[in-house]
Amino acid sequence: MVGLVILKMTKKNLTFIFLAVGILFLTFFNKSFAQESTGVALSPPTFEISANPGDVLKNTIRVENLNDRSIKLVVEKRNFTALGEEGSVDLTEEETPFSLASWISVDPSEAEIGPGDTRTFTFTTNVPLNAEPGGHFGSIVFRVGTDAKVAQTGATVSQELGALVLLKIAGQTIEKGSLESFSAKKLLWEKGPVDFDIRVKNDGSVHLKPSGTITITNMMGKRVAHFEVEPKNVLPGAIRKSQASWGQGFILGKYTATVSLAYGSKGEILTGSTTFIGFPYRLIGSIVLVLVIIILLLYRIRKRLKLAFKVLFGKYK
Repeated sequence: MVGLVILKMTKKNLTFIFLAVGILFLTFFNKSFAQESTGVALSPPTFEISANPGDVLKNTIRVENLNDRSIKLVVEKRNFTALGEEGSVDLTEEETPFSLASWISVDPSEAEIGPGDTRTFTFTTNVPLNAEPGGHFGSIVFRVGTDAKVAQTGATVSQELGALVLLKIAGQTIEKGSLESFSAKKLLWEKGPVDFDIRVKNDGSVHLKPSGTITITNMMGKRVAHFEVEPKNVLPGAIRKSQASWGQGFILGKYTATVSLAYGSKGEILTGSTTFIGFPYRLIGSIVLVLVIIILLLYRIRKRLKLAFKVLFGKYK
């Protein structure tokens, strides 16, 4: 009798229990994919150099062909300015308040590189005697072309890659930065990583590269994390947004994040704080849902359970 009662209960309600438990696990299923691309690699991609008026500087760029075919390179020189806040640059042949391209010469000016081979290019920067103190910015652009044809369109494959040159001329310069904002990307987080946006403005005449840390404290004021922020160059007159992340897994409660960045030759400090809340609402909601379903099922079969207990203890007549 007991087995019969339990069997009837199982056939009628087991589907609902499996459904509730399934919600709990499927809620957290996540899958991501990464893609990699190949082509041409420049090393280093960025030069940060200092000079005095009248100096002659020599530097080298290593270009590697990652393709399975030969490529032809033509070298060009351009100036650049900041484009947006994400670190993009606007390459231009026109003069800017911080021009550098006209001071640079590159040897060789063109070359062919076989598949898997490398080539070294030397660029010389001739700083004029009357060069304006402060930042000057240019790019050495490698225009890539190949004889290979794209079958679908018949167009010649080509692309451009640039190595950035950030030159600081000694003299009376202005180093002035400000923290425009520091914030978590949203207030409520179910789990880590928690993402932060840091926006720094450069009001000076030379590029800045703030570096520092973020400290996380919980609602009790106890420090739970302390990590470094990746330095990013900020051009004069521009705002640069960088990102940082903290944590893995579930977090619970209110947290405060404080950023501290140092910049310039004198180590000026920028600070800011933001708050966010950790609450695993989907996990807790799923657990509550399962419990509610189980309670409702138990309530519906309470008479059958009473009958089963009577049979089990020999009280059924």
